[in-house]
Amino acid sequence: MSYRTLLVHLNDSRRAGKLLRHAAEIASAFEARLIGLHVSPTFHGRAIDAQYPSIPAVQGLQFSRDEEADHLRAIFEEVTNKERVSGDFRVIAAEHHTPADIAVARARAADLVVASQTDREWRLSPWLDCSDQLAIECGRPVLIVPNAGESRALPRKAIIAWNQSREATRAMHEALPLLKGTRTIELLMLEEAHNGELARQLDETVLPASVVVQALAEHGIKLTVATLKTLAASVGRQICARAEQEQADLVVMGAYGHSRLREFVFGGATRHVFTHMTVPTLFSH
Repeated sequence: MSYRTLLVHLNDSRRAGKLLRHAAEIASAFEARLIGLHVSPTFHGRAIDAQYPSIPAVQGLQFSRDEEADHLRAIFEEVTNKERVSGDFRVIAAEHHTPADIAVARARAADLVVASQTDREWRLSPWLDCSDQLAIECGRPVLIVPNAGESRALPRKAIIAWNQSREATRAMHEALPLLKGTRTIELLMLEEAHNGELARQLDETVLPASVVVQALAEHGIKLTVATLKTLAASVGRQICARAEQEQADLVVMGAYGHSRLREFVFGGATRHVFTHMTVPTLFSH
């Protein structure tokens, strides 16, 4: 298993250089093709109201998306040439759909999607940041790179947040190419505080950590196991704290949530990590 095609979502030239360097380093390691996707929205009159009914229209917005596309293309070509990565920069105009809907559709053809963490201070974020929608809807693993600080693209230490769920299972297996080159990997067993040891022993639907360790050992991946007893409401905070404490370069976890009238309702842990992450996080839904 490997990543042969990476799609990097480029919507903001301020963050593009860091994001592209991260994606290009991964693409280079796997000899993968890097596709830079920029979806240019319609910013005029009723088009905003029609595409984004829950967001007030921006009055007097002066912003040239053509100039932004040219700037992003220049950054993409600079990074891919420097890293000697095979690349393809694509611009799609969003006339009848939101940029997020188009990005989700194009992401479904990639082996791995790379996107920036949402920048809640950016005035265009409600229109152009869509890492949350990508993680929930595209059906592919989505690697979110935090906006703050510098991040290691090829991790030396990773944490797998494991809670027995389908989403966590998909995330773990879709992260295998990245995990194979990682020196230290911790399987962080998340257990709600009210669950008792006897109940776990008697529940045959609970997959023992030893079975997970053996399954990944078949791929040449060695794990250490840590158990974290936590309340459901604090899982996200605990994952972020553990990643910082262990100086992890990558977190792997399931993404939980659903869309409702173009608005997203996330599970508490997913929402917290999306908002407060300091470590690149691979999500799968």
